[in-house]
Amino acid sequence: MTKAGKLAFAFYVLSFTFGGNLHLYAQSQSTLEASYRRANAAYADGQYQQAIEKYEQIAASLPSGIVYYNLGNAYFRLGKRGKAILNYERAKRLIPRDKDTIFNLKVAKAQNIDQFDLVKPLSGFSLLYGALHPDEIAWFGLVPYWIAALSIVWLQFSQNRPLRRVLRYIAPVGCLAWLFSLLLVSLKVHELIVPYAIVTVDEIAVRSTPDSGAEAIALPLHEGTKIQIHEERRDWVKIYLPEENAGWLPADGIERI
Repeated sequence: MTKAGKLAFAFYVLSFTFGGNLHLYAQSQSTLEASYRRANAAYADGQYQQAIEKYEQIAASLPSGIVYYNLGNAYFRLGKRGKAILNYERAKRLIPRDKDTIFNLKVAKAQNIDQFDLVKPLSGFSLLYGALHPDEIAWFGLVPYWIAALSIVWLQFSQNRPLRRVLRYIAPVGCLAWLFSLLLVSLKVHELIVPYAIVTVDEIAVRSTPDSGAEAIALPLHEGTKIQIHEERRDWVKIYLPEENAGWLPADGIERI
């Protein structure tokens, strides 16, 4: 773990101390930081299972891209490629442009038996907003919003004609940029709630119906393959298949991102 990564994690934890009961947040921060140090120490000593347990506890209390990245590394060290890819994917959602996460995810997926993902193809536009953190999209929307709002207010009180002419252009442009940012926010939210999952068992059959005795309608999927869930029924999930087809997998063989 680099010093920059540790500082980023510390800042992430500290950001939760604003508002509410500062004393309780400070206690929680101290506990999480101590757990994070112990997890890093266990990882450095090669005690990967212990590190995994501690990282899992931290992630359950405070989802963090850095923690998921470290968790992926620990699982990869133990040869659990499916779990490693799962946590790299979780990290990528929170730190979408982190080079280490992207690289390690590619390395792990290169070892997959299935060199494909069963997810609907992304458009160029979705790749654009997919590379942005939700906070970045929020800031992208706040700036044009305030520019438009202040321009409109200023128009009501300013008597300066040249300035008013400029503001008449700035205000609608700011409004359009703000509306565009709202579109990005809605798409990003949709992206985050789309149920993707990773196969975490060695091999799993795709069935025609949610029944272990049903016909297998495709080649079996293997550990590390990313899938897109369409429906959940009891202990089964319906997944996306190419050419508008769908199949069923037992839910205990996958884990949601």
